[in-house]
Amino acid sequence: MIQTLRSAVGEIDPLLALQQVQTMDDVVANIEAPRRFNTDLITSFAAGALVLAIVGIYAVVTFSVSLRTKEIAIRMALGAQRTSIVRLVLISGGRLALVGCGLGVLGSLAVSRLVNSFLFGVSATDPLIYIAAVLIMLLMTLLASAIPATRAASANPVVALRSI
Repeated sequence: MIQTLRSAVGEIDPLLALQQVQTMDDVVANIEAPRRFNTDLITSFAAGALVLAIVGIYAVVTFSVSLRTKEIAIRMALGAQRTSIVRLVLISGGRLALVGCGLGVLGSLAVSRLVNSFLFGVSATDPLIYIAAVLIMLLMTLLASAIPATRAASANPVVALRSI
């Protein structure tokens, strides 16, 4: 492409000196490279933070279920259905996520002026972004809580009650 450009310009004016011939796509890509790198870096940190949050929520819910093993066994011995046990654990995980999302939204609103210079085409207080972030976090929390919830629902109440 560059060679054909040089030959085309050479046919028009052979005395014209061409240096650093680049396509417009290459020029724009070189200008946007630092911004793209920053965006990719921030995105990877955000993905890492999401993974850490999911692992943390999984650990907290699993620990909570292990502390409540006897309570869950008594509920099941008294006739609670497995679905109600799953719902109980998922609701406790959901409450944890709602508190965390509330604190996160308040914190992000507090520092929104600092972040505003990094954003293009979106406001730092865009409600759609906040709603999407909260919904993603709630969905991830429910997924992280699902494993301990199904494990708690499938526990044998007789074995748990004998360990009392």
